Amino acid sequence: MKEFVFIKNKNLVPLPDQIEIWETTKDIEVLISNDKKQKSIIYAPEINFYLRNSQDDALEKAKNILKLYQIRNHIYDLGLDFEENKQIQKRIILVDLEEELADFLKKNNFKVITLKNQEIKGIFGTIGELCAIISDEVEIDFDILIFNRKYSRKDFLRQSGCYDMQNFKDKETLLEFLNSIVPNYTYKNYFSYDLNICQYHSRRSEHCAKCVEICPTTAILKDDENKNLVFSQIDCLECGSCISICPSGSLDSANLPRNSFFKICNFFTKNKIVLISEKISLENLNLALPKNTLPLIIKDGWLTPMHFLSLLQSSGANIIFFTKTLSEGNHETIELLNTFFERKFNKKAIFVANNNEEFITQLKQQEFIENLYFEFHNNTLTTRENFSIRMQKLIQNDDFGSLKSGNWIRYGKIEINTQTCTLCLSCVGACNVGALIADHQENALKFNASLCTTCGYCEVSCAEKNTLKLTRSGIEFNPEFFKYQTMAKDELFACIECGKEFATKKAIQKIAEFMKPKFKEDQNKIKTLYCCAECKAKIMIKSMSNL
Repeated sequence: MKEFVFIKNKNLVPLPDQIEIWETTKDIEVLISNDKKQKSIIYAPEINFYLRNSQDDALEKAKNILKLYQIRNHIYDLGLDFEENKQIQKRIILVDLEEELADFLKKNNFKVITLKNQEIKGIFGTIGELCAIISDEVEIDFDILIFNRKYSRKDFLRQSGCYDMQNFKDKETLLEFLNSIVPNYTYKNYFSYDLNICQYHSRRSEHCAKCVEICPTTAILKDDENKNLVFSQIDCLECGSCISICPSGSLDSANLPRNSFFKICNFFTKNKIVLISEKISLENLNLALPKNTLPLIIKDGWLTPMHFLSLLQSSGANIIFFTKTLSEGNHETIELLNTFFERKFNKKAIFVANNNEEFITQLKQQEFIENLYFEFHNNTLTTRENFSIRMQKLIQNDDFGSLKSGNWIRYGKIEINTQTCTLCLSCVGACNVGALIADHQENALKFNASLCTTCGYCEVSCAEKNTLKLTRSGIEFNPEFFKYQTMAKDELFACIECGKEFATKKAIQKIAEFMKPKFKEDQNKIKTLYCCAECKAKIMIKSMSNL
């Protein structure tokens, strides 16, 4: 298969040898093409958009056109958004729609039932396996539901396979769409999931599931009994909201996973970036694209603070994000970064353009920012660890104030009562993002506020009453906030038999105070309270042999 194919147009410049130039489209499938009419796995409209509008000279254009092909190629090669297929039948329910439409679909071999909105108590399932509850005794299995927006309901909007008739120009357009998804319905995996750092999975009590809360469909549900998330990729609308607000980074884009994203960042070194939603039409967008400015086409909504800051520091310039909609997570992220950048650089980090006019205006405002560039990518670190290191680079030794947490992007701090903390480390075991750690060299409990997602699991896991308190305050733009701070510390206790250090003094003292009265005057049992496990066993065996 041909990989990089350019269909000749009036804006053509001499291109590198890796790109094959064709006079016209051919009936041959290629990997990436700049022409919508060409049979290709990937249509890349940004290629013609850049070539048509860029103010770069011909040599720079040639280099950057190759970059745009390579970016698309990397995304394709490293993507995890594999295509899935599902067999569906022609069983349709029409809700509050004309009998004429029902007759039309029946003539085209669809099995149709017409119902009134009030006749349906509820629906559940996914496209191809939907079920309508009519009464306590009556349920109807079907594949697709077409409804009238005037009577739309939340359950219609959340389930895959439910379509608003007003989205189709006429019944012929609807029929064309139905024939395109029956009997083979294709969809992709949009997100990936790492249960090891999920802050809902298998915990004793609920401390997250924010992804379920923000999901507009039934793509993510929670099993409260087992504390597991239940995913339905077929129901995903690709809005990306769940990824943008996932505090631990357990959810990631399947289309552009982290290892792929970091490789893409390298293509934009010392180039201004215009992020453009794939839903934006570029074919007829004409404007002056300044020198050293490259487009990056992305799916909407999923970028996290780490992703935005990585792009900013890879580029060395502020970013324009051209999109019709902004997810709640993206909104809070942009507010966070803009707040910090305005305090440090007196400039915006991210411009958001909702229309062509705003986009054109912001292209004139976009600029390189001194000391912003930072080359750093580490795929072994968590999302928050990457973001923390990047923020430390910007903050250095200064203090730029603080910003309160929003509804989705959350930061906070913990307080430890050092008088009652025994360093049992239950809180460390409860924290799966590395915000709380045990420093065995210093016999200390340490906390990094920049990594804390404020889930609160450490607080409920603390073995001592009124010892650990979590406050969801917000992010602080000072160096101490992004470093590990000692919260509690103690000396180690040495076994009174062999001298081996095996626990903290506070832990031994607390256990001894509790157990001594229960052991009464049994000196052997009391002695074991101050011994390591090996010596404890020896003393108990010796005691039993003397009976």
